[in-house]
Amino acid sequence: MKLMDLNKKAETVLQPIFYLDGIPYLPHYTQRHLWVGPGGEDNRSTYSTTEISEKGRLSVKELWKRSWTEDIKGWRML
Repeated sequence: MKLMDLNKKAETVLQPIFYLDGIPYLPHYTQRHLWVGPGGEDNRSTYSTTEISEKGRLSVKELWKRSWTEDIKGWRML
């Protein structure tokens, strides 16, 4: 049995994020079209893709890959 290398860095790829009033909102890892702000589950702001795209500024950041972010139009051009 092969042992897992716990020191190996997790692979990241460019993913879309939004900034709203200077606060980054990241794509939820599993829930499609949900963007989460900083904080714990009980006190953080969340937005749908429609809501955040109307209010926020689109950017990109190296994150773990989310399977659903390919649905977001325009972020690959950044």
